[in-house]
Amino acid sequence: MKFVSLGKWRDLTDGHLYHEGEPFPFDGREIAPERLAELGSTRNRAGFALIRAAEAQDEPEEARKEEAPEKASEGRKTRKRTTRK
Repeated sequence: MKFVSLGKWRDLTDGHLYHEGEPFPFDGREIAPERLAELGSTRNRAGFALIRAAEAQDEPEEARKEEAPEKASEGRKTRKRTTRK
């Protein structure tokens, strides 16, 4: 499961500064379930949730484009422009 930062905060385990909307963890490493539960709840040093599970709209634009095929522009009828004298 992927997670996303809810605001600006610094991870005390590695010193990385997260900004709102950034993926957690920043380098894709495995995080212990206990640590994820801690950061996603109020039971941490900050006193409020710092991350949440990422949803489809949190994915980068490139990932969403891969799922939906693009429409082909070939075969499109075009009109020729004519100029009047």
